[in-house]
Amino acid sequence: MKKHALLLTLSVAAFLGGASVLAQSPSPSPSGSPIIKWDCAASSQNTELYGFCGKKDSVAEKVAGLPTEIVQRRVFVQITQGSKGGEVKLFERKENNKFTVTTWKREKTFELLPKIDTAVFENKGLHCVGEKVITKLQQNLKKPTEVQQDVDVPSPEAAFKESVQTTDGEPVRTTVWILC
Repeated sequence: MKKHALLLTLSVAAFLGGASVLAQSPSPSPSGSPIIKWDCAASSQNTELYGFCGKKDSVAEKVAGLPTEIVQRRVFVQITQGSKGGEVKLFERKENNKFTVTTWKREKTFELLPKIDTAVFENKGLHCVGEKVITKLQQNLKKPTEVQQDVDVPSPEAAFKESVQTTDGEPVRTTVWILC
């Protein structure tokens, strides 16, 4: 009987201790609330990666269905490749809660995928992963095709669908990195 009481006591203590740690850890902003300050340390340790390949309609539908909270992050990148050309889009949230969207048109985008992977893994979650990836893109892509200021990005569909639909050729592949 004493063993059961001791096990129960230890189990309850472990549970309450875990709840205490969870209560003290920073939590993400509630969905839909404006983001002015970002927790780059937490985000840099928890990047997200989504990829789809196939017919444009199918891929466009899939990117439109991504979780809505991803567009509340500060930096994310979309790399889209069709059989006849590709595009890279960098989204950077500014203090006014709008985005600067930098676009590079390329014949091929395949060589960028491992470079971004390398930047994310070399960062090890220690520094702002978004800034590391921005630097890597600027080093490799040089002059952008277009830079748009003060862009509203209310949903994944608004952010990612157009790139899929306008890329030349099929099949099309798009990869989205949600960074910080």
